[in-house]
Amino acid sequence: MSLETKTYTFDELENKYRNFYAPAYEIYIDGSNIVTESMAIPSITVTTSVEPKANYVDFSVKNAYDIVKRDFKWLAEYFVLGKTLEVKMGYTDKLKTVFYGIITSVTADYPAQGHPTLRVKGMDKSTLMMKGSKAGYWIDKKYSDVAKEIGQKYVPKVIVDDTQTVIGTIDQKGMSDYKFLRYLALMCNYDFFLVGKTMYFRKPLTGTSSVLTLSYGQNLRSFATDMNLADQITKVTVRGWDDKQQKPIVASATEITKLGSGSKTGKDLLKTHGEFEENIGANVDSVEEAKAKAEAVMNERAMKLVSGHGETIGLPEICAGRYIKLEGLGKVLNQPYYITSSTHRIDASGYTTTFKVQGNAVG
Repeated sequence: MSLETKTYTFDELENKYRNFYAPAYEIYIDGSNIVTESMAIPSITVTTSVEPKANYVDFSVKNAYDIVKRDFKWLAEYFVLGKTLEVKMGYTDKLKTVFYGIITSVTADYPAQGHPTLRVKGMDKSTLMMKGSKAGYWIDKKYSDVAKEIGQKYVPKVIVDDTQTVIGTIDQKGMSDYKFLRYLALMCNYDFFLVGKTMYFRKPLTGTSSVLTLSYGQNLRSFATDMNLADQITKVTVRGWDDKQQKPIVASATEITKLGSGSKTGKDLLKTHGEFEENIGANVDSVEEAKAKAEAVMNERAMKLVSGHGETIGLPEICAGRYIKLEGLGKVLNQPYYITSSTHRIDASGYTTTFKVQGNAVG
């Protein structure tokens, strides 16, 4: 499981999923499809995210308790902490993997009335990255070298873009591997997240082709957005100290890489009111590293200009880390957006997908 790069039309997906008839899912535990065991699972929810939290799945089994034997079925065979967990969603027999990870929580509920039930939760491999604190230390390495080395301990596939700049010393300082990789990504304005068995440590605005286009009033059921200047700035300056040459290290950034055709970024909107600079003290070894840090903060802030959330019919292709184009919102907001999280839910009402997005330009 990894990010696709293909762009679909809504009609293509409607045809692929046979007019979205009969929502379906499969749950595999250590490779065994438990749906064939006639388990009563009234709903299942999968959430993926590029934000600093693990992707997760959540479902309950209503008929897990055997009243005669007074014991849970499947508890010892399938619902064992640490077992691999894969979820596929779609329609009829057209299913796509939307989650891969491990079982992290099994809750047995014995109510005052009614039958006992089991609730199962799973998280992707990033939950393992979050455990413990490490004392890693690297000399004359690039951030991308370190990210690749750490990522390979957890997942079989690591996609890493070269960060180019060699750093004198890189110290993990007791952080968990996950927190440390988030820190490295922030230092160089990279995206860091997991999709199934694949870890990404990549340049921002990579693979910006939209997964599909949704139009409000047609296939975009609802959408709400917030355009906000609260986190916007016009310049970032990073300051450090060169111990060898005993002189300051200073670098600044003002440019923003725009997403979509919007003409105005947060910086553009602020400039009529003056200059708003943020100064940051950082432990950097060179002007190049300080410049990368300044650009990272500038672009990270810029992506907070526009945020929104929407809902559509269940579409497994909508995944955090990809981009989506939205139309029918008016000239200012008809733009491609970065999907920061997606939630897929199948229950008695059908299959729905909700998602959160960000953008850095309007107009």
